[in-house]
Amino acid sequence: MVKSPFYVESKALTRSDELRNQIDELEAMIGRLGYGLGKEALKIPVLFDSTSTSLAAFQAEGKSMRAEQARLETVSVRFSRKANVFLREIGGAGVLEDARRTRQADPEDWWWFADQLVASRRRDRIRRLLRLGVGVVVVLLVLFVLYQRFLAPDPATLERLEHEHNAEDLAIEGDIAGALSEVEQALAVAPGDSYLAVFKGVLQQELGQDIVSRETFAVAEAAFDNREDFLLTRAQTYMLVDKPEAAVADAQEAVTLNPELAAGYMLLGRAYENMEDYLEALFAYEQAIDLAEEQGNFQLSGAARVNVGILMQRLQAQPSQDQ
Repeated sequence: MVKSPFYVESKALTRSDELRNQIDELEAMIGRLGYGLGKEALKIPVLFDSTSTSLAAFQAEGKSMRAEQARLETVSVRFSRKANVFLREIGGAGVLEDARRTRQADPEDWWWFADQLVASRRRDRIRRLLRLGVGVVVVLLVLFVLYQRFLAPDPATLERLEHEHNAEDLAIEGDIAGALSEVEQALAVAPGDSYLAVFKGVLQQELGQDIVSRETFAVAEAAFDNREDFLLTRAQTYMLVDKPEAAVADAQEAVTLNPELAAGYMLLGRAYENMEDYLEALFAYEQAIDLAEEQGNFQLSGAARVNVGILMQRLQAQPSQDQ
């Protein structure tokens, strides 16, 4: 048989060719994260396993494979940035935990532990916010000292505030039982305080005391003028214990009961932002701005505009990170 002059005989792929193809596939799949990849995205950590194993084999043979190593490091950074998107694609941290258990993944293979990476970043973000708030805390402390000096608060009020602040600090640190103890001491001084009652119910809920927490919430709600005020207070408390999903549910019910509730949309935006659902957060902030300006609450509308500006910058930066 006469071969065509344009015929090019195919050659078997070398091991280095196969490695490059795997990195190509890895880059393509990470680029598709957020565009409906679904559980197919679970192939990404598998590809990381195979490429890392191949590179280690080359290095054991004395071959550096610098270009491929550099590409894999770049891909790793991109995947790290999109770890939260990856978790949403596959259906949540539980799905990754099951896959990791089945795979018997080594803790050094960090790509199988993307859920822990996302959780760690969330904790770091809370710490950064707390550090940024130090200046505000100092100002508040100064104001508190002035208040204490010139308005002479009674000892009971001071005791309640001390326990309340201690409870909030402990809740942020994750010491729920300690926070509940402080709240109960504050309630012993101020048994009719509606915020403390809500705080107590949330902490009981966090400790798995569901029946008792429902009873506490019922008593707490009776102290409010309407249900939406109770819901907003509980939503704010859920944010304190890092439960933005629960805060979203309460804030949504509040704005359903009162569609003119600008503060409700503001809180809803903050909760969505903590969940990294930035588009929903933007929509909620815009609703808050419109309502607040109609009602002459320019302080709230100004705060919401600042949040919108920050979120827009973050959304505009995302495509450049995926390049």
